[in-house]
Amino acid sequence: MTRSGAAQGAVDAALAAASSTAPAGTDAQPKKWVSAVTSRVSTKWIGGAATVLILGTTAGFGGLEAVPEPPLPELGAGDTFTGAGIEMTPQRAVLIDELNETGVRPEEGERLLVVIMDVTNVDDAARPSSTGKGSLNAIRVEDVPDIAPTVARYDDTTRDPWLQPGVPAQLVLTWAVPASDFADGEDVRMALPTATEYTGEFFIYGEYWEDEVIGAHATLAVEDVGAGVEE
Repeated sequence: MTRSGAAQGAVDAALAAASSTAPAGTDAQPKKWVSAVTSRVSTKWIGGAATVLILGTTAGFGGLEAVPEPPLPELGAGDTFTGAGIEMTPQRAVLIDELNETGVRPEEGERLLVVIMDVTNVDDAARPSSTGKGSLNAIRVEDVPDIAPTVARYDDTTRDPWLQPGVPAQLVLTWAVPASDFADGEDVRMALPTATEYTGEFFIYGEYWEDEVIGAHATLAVEDVGAGVEE
């Protein structure tokens, strides 16, 4: 068995096990989510004297109340969120002892948390999957927020692949995590990024993404596949 075949075989085994226990009648079509955008309600201009009166009265009752921001979308397996020009659809979360093709080597007391995700670049130009604001390496696991994942293609294990516009790709995101932090059947919660697109002026050419923030959360059930496939 080749190295890429071993990696795919280990994850395929977990997918097959998960699929066999899926409840009948599950809707296979992923829900579509888009980045939450705060709306602003315009106000009418009020005459100077009336403005002073209204603001003075409001201050006497504790000041203006802040408008609550809408909650971030909460995704499950098969749900899609679009952030920073990338459609992200988390599919499975696998806990495994090692998976060398990902490029991540767990140290003593660690295991690998592997998330399989379908992605599509909805921008007009090709872009790297692992660099830049709003890219996939900005995805964070809630229990280990300081660790960035490695990104590789599921089919051929190419690391840090480029995403072609409009072409779906299935990727493997991998974290080395403390072995005691995750267990089979438990939930793992991730933060998915989004960002604001700008058009360059003066010394910056073209479009680029900045002002990265959390755009949505995704929760997946962890599947423990043990040692995986031996080479």
